[in-house]
Amino acid sequence: MTGPVVAARRFGVADSSGERHADWLELFFDLVFVVAVAELASTLEHHPSGPGLVRYVLLFVPVWWAWVGYTFYADRLQSGPDVTYRILMIVAMLAVAALAVAVPHAFDGTGSVRFALCYVAVRALLIVLYARAFRLDRSARPLTGRYLTGFTIGAALWLVSIAVPTPGRYALWAAGLLVELAVPLLSARAIARVPFHVSHIPERFGLFVIIVLGEAVALGALSLGEGGQEPLPLAVGGAGFLIIGALWWLYFDGVDGSSMRHWWVSGQVYVYGHLVVLAALTAFGVGVLLATHAVHDAALDGSARWAVCGGIGAFLLAIGLIQLCRPDGWRDPCSWVRLGAGVLFLLLRPLGAGLPLLLLELLALVLLTTQIIVEHRLRAAMPASTAGG
Repeated sequence: MTGPVVAARRFGVADSSGERHADWLELFFDLVFVVAVAELASTLEHHPSGPGLVRYVLLFVPVWWAWVGYTFYADRLQSGPDVTYRILMIVAMLAVAALAVAVPHAFDGTGSVRFALCYVAVRALLIVLYARAFRLDRSARPLTGRYLTGFTIGAALWLVSIAVPTPGRYALWAAGLLVELAVPLLSARAIARVPFHVSHIPERFGLFVIIVLGEAVALGALSLGEGGQEPLPLAVGGAGFLIIGALWWLYFDGVDGSSMRHWWVSGQVYVYGHLVVLAALTAFGVGVLLATHAVHDAALDGSARWAVCGGIGAFLLAIGLIQLCRPDGWRDPCSWVRLGAGVLFLLLRPLGAGLPLLLLELLALVLLTTQIIVEHRLRAAMPASTAGG
């Protein structure tokens, strides 16, 4: 009896209201997702078309979901030194690295088999962790049991997919992901029994945003390097770089963790909305690089415009919706400003079709700067309870 009792002290969240910050293993674990995001960005860069965008989004989902799965497990069920947990997490990093390397060929014949097997490995290790928690922590079983069932079904569908020719293989991937994505949505009562830390989860999501912004910064810097000494490509890359700074400003000034205090609506919108936030930021970074190339390759002009305007627009709509769905979020004028700005940027692509790319970027920068000023003034005039935080 001694073993399980000691283990039970390691598992579960005794007080989710207390402060908790990312530990060194979590930060180490995040590093492998730098590679994954870079591979996703490269995929979109080399296939900047409608079908390429669809593939990019479809591949972003399992990579993002892999990170979410391990992040929530660590938050809820791991709070102390544990050799077995560390070993499994390091092996999981290897599986994620293999998944990242498989991204460029995920829609090829044999490449799709490799991608599926890598994803199964990533999920299987998480399933092992949940099975271990199920065995050692009785209080968490309503949650860990549901997650074990749903995640096992999802992974099984991916495993079966390797024996099914395309496009049926991709249909099984989608089915498996839908099953897994639905599990937390349908587990509100079980989640209430094993809550997450309302300080730790927003910090973890913020760190993932930093990873993605880092990739956007890298792409922006690359665009500056590839521009050589020519003024126009340098200006296009420089304007894109400044826009990345504005997007950072808008996210970290306005997206707070208060949404996670109410899982049923605002918490779920916060978690799933970040899929759009992250994919949009990465797409924008690719757009900056494409815009630099488009100076000499007119064929990339349309794709660059869609990536820049669409990336900003989707990002603003996502963070606006996240804030709007907070309790009393509809009373926050900044939420409506972000939603309106998101629609404006989506319309900017067709409305600004006649503008040179540099002028389009400069217009976007002016609009975002104006939005930052407006939000700052609105937030200063708002009651603290409405402003969130």
